Amino acid sequence: MIVKFSPRARRRVKIVSSWWRSNRRAAPMLFDEELEHAVQQLKTQPTLGAGYQTVEGEVVRRLLLPKTQQHIYYVIDEALGAVVIYTIWGARRGRGPKL
Repeated sequence: MIVKFSPRARRRVKIVSSWWRSNRRAAPMLFDEELEHAVQQLKTQPTLGAGYQTVEGEVVRRLLLPKTQQHIYYVIDEALGAVVIYTIWGARRGRGPKL
């Protein structure tokens, strides 16, 4: 499977990555590294994340990046042979994003 990022997900990656580099001096690249590892996993194990919510007939899955406490929200598009990441959202917010 290929992994695609929605425009919203790309914006969130930039925001979180920038924040992490500026505020986590002991491990400034941790978010980028953890995200890249998760993307590689999703290529071969797209059902890795737990089902979170159904939106317009599609099951949105959620995968936690444990060290950075960010969730990846995505769907599996079988027709495209792709995992489409909708957004990245901080687990500590205590609520999920609007999908």
